[in-house]
Amino acid sequence: MNQYVELQSQSDKPFVASCSSDQFIRTAQDFLELLAWGSEHETNLFMLDDFNFVPEFYDLKTGLAGELLQKLSNYCARLAIVGTFDMVTNDRFRELMAESNKGSHVHFVRSRDKAISWLTE
Repeated sequence: MNQYVELQSQSDKPFVASCSSDQFIRTAQDFLELLAWGSEHETNLFMLDDFNFVPEFYDLKTGLAGELLQKLSNYCARLAIVGTFDMVTNDRFRELMAESNKGSHVHFVRSRDKAISWLTE
């Protein structure tokens, strides 16, 4: 996992950040491995880029997004996804993004600064 992510810190709060332009979150198991890596480094805060997820993540019919969001809740983790989200063409997913941004487990943001601010607040 560490070929794709690195441990960073802001305001003495460590978080896992993507350092790869690869699509390395392909399955729920990949995401669980990421959560475990964070836990090994004593953090439950994660910042990934929108392109780190396979296109199926952005298609609600596949169930992948729902499964990953449920894991965030189960493990009391927070995830900021950074990007332009150009690949999101589905209105339902845009609605999910808006609703998620009202909650405490996942935020979809356009900049790393906003992601870090939300993660470390």
